[in-house]
Amino acid sequence: MSNEEKKTTVSKLIFTGVKKQSATKMVIETIKDLLVTKKLLPGDKLPSESDLAEGLNVSRGSIREAMKILNAYGVVDIRRGDGTYISISSEGSMLDPLLFKLIFHQDSFDDLKNLREMIEIGIVKLVIENATDEDINELESAYNYALKMVAEGNYEGEVIREAELKFHTAFGEASKNMLVQIIYNYVMELFIPNIYKDKDDKEFGPEALASHRPIIDAIKARDIQAGERSIHYSMDVWKKQTGRRER
Repeated sequence: MSNEEKKTTVSKLIFTGVKKQSATKMVIETIKDLLVTKKLLPGDKLPSESDLAEGLNVSRGSIREAMKILNAYGVVDIRRGDGTYISISSEGSMLDPLLFKLIFHQDSFDDLKNLREMIEIGIVKLVIENATDEDINELESAYNYALKMVAEGNYEGEVIREAELKFHTAFGEASKNMLVQIIYNYVMELFIPNIYKDKDDKEFGPEALASHRPIIDAIKARDIQAGERSIHYSMDVWKKQTGRRER
């Protein structure tokens, strides 16, 4: 085999591996998203390997590989002759273990709202103390992006999720505390998809913006009391929104 043929063979192997790895990762991310949004619950049985492959447009090999990984992480339980189930316990989970623990124990959305409010009260104090001008610019950038989407009438569905995560990611980073940031990101990764289960809510864009502006202003003023008030106001907006959805 010539050097040129060897190079071609190696390239094929590399790109085949990347494709397979990407497909496997996509399957894992899909399962995680279904758990986050409670479309899959602990104890639920997954569709067959062939049905999953067809539904996700990937090979059965990618499905098998993903299930092996999820099984090793404790996320799924493969029962020979019976099928594959979402595990009923988070013990032994190694894939984003804190996130999966939160998923398994998010029985009450009210609990999640309380957890978020408690964390954000603490975070806003850290941000007011530690945020740099660059951090504040990132928050303004996220706010202005959402403002633009609302003005264009495009603040719904995936755009809402993107804009909200952009703002809250910047908010967590501005705390300058990596542990706080990790936990906050997990909470928001659970919280936001559960808020935006519908994609036709035209009312919430301006309300979300109204709740973000006081947070930024309090940080810029380095006013902790104003920061705490802004978080309570933000949560009041969220509670109003979730109450409207539940009716």
